[in-house]
Amino acid sequence: MADEKPEKNDSLSDLKGNDLPSEVVHDGVPFPWMVSERAVKALKDYDVRDDDIWVTTYPKAGTHWAVEIVNLVLADGHEENIDRTKQPKPMEFDITQPGAKPPEHLPSHMRIPTYERGKDWPSPRVFMTHLPEHMMPKQLYQGKGKIVFVLRNPKDLAVSMWHFLLPNKFNPKHEQWNTFFEQYCTDEMVWGNYFTYNLNFWNKHRLDENFLFLKYEDMKRDLRTAVVQVADFLGRPLSDEAIDRVVDQSTVDSMKQRFNTAENKTGKIGAPSIIRKGIVGDWKTRFTVAQNETFDKLYQEKMEGSDLHMDFV
Repeated sequence: MADEKPEKNDSLSDLKGNDLPSEVVHDGVPFPWMVSERAVKALKDYDVRDDDIWVTTYPKAGTHWAVEIVNLVLADGHEENIDRTKQPKPMEFDITQPGAKPPEHLPSHMRIPTYERGKDWPSPRVFMTHLPEHMMPKQLYQGKGKIVFVLRNPKDLAVSMWHFLLPNKFNPKHEQWNTFFEQYCTDEMVWGNYFTYNLNFWNKHRLDENFLFLKYEDMKRDLRTAVVQVADFLGRPLSDEAIDRVVDQSTVDSMKQRFNTAENKTGKIGAPSIIRKGIVGDWKTRFTVAQNETFDKLYQEKMEGSDLHMDFV
């Protein structure tokens, strides 16, 4: 298979100052430059409210999709009632840290990292994060707040991750699919190893009352059921009409249309280029036969003995 380039995406590398490294390591986990040490430290002791909602995923597992569903549920399906100035970036992103180059058009309220400005948001607050389990706010594990955790099969996630990482220039190994794939199978991957990340949450918290685990593939197969699950978990049961509104506006096609046409420079709506295909099985267009065999063997090794099962088609 030709090692072609992915489609163009907005680049976070344009915001990085020359003195900042492209990758950093916190608590043994590699991260892109915009995950700052001050953010990581602040989040471990973050003051969590009882009605906080933390959408948590390994990157490219459907984070913005889940956030939009949560926001729509809270708004009873009325998208116009969502405050887009509260459209969060991952809590650990700190693009205004010393040495960074925040864009000139960035609104003043977005020049403060989410973990700081979120302190003043009215309840219920909706946050998103890609932090590993051991770096999350400790109060979440004491029963405060609610965590919506989305899992996605690692093959589709790998393809989506590559399309996101390449233009952001965090690591030369991301410039070609083959070298990215090799790193993706190791602990050197930004945000850490896929299996370690997801299994730590699953093994420790799948029975916790303040956790809801969703699978991306199940959401694609039956979005309405996923919406009802989220609404019930949040204690916000919806009427049939409200469920219809949420479902209609949280399809990938609807989100891509709204996210790409909104005036993103004002901060009204986020992630205009984050949402790509949003399909299951896209890995078949990228994995070679040899890579698929390699990854199947890795999957069996990492998932042995686990009751977590992922769908690849």
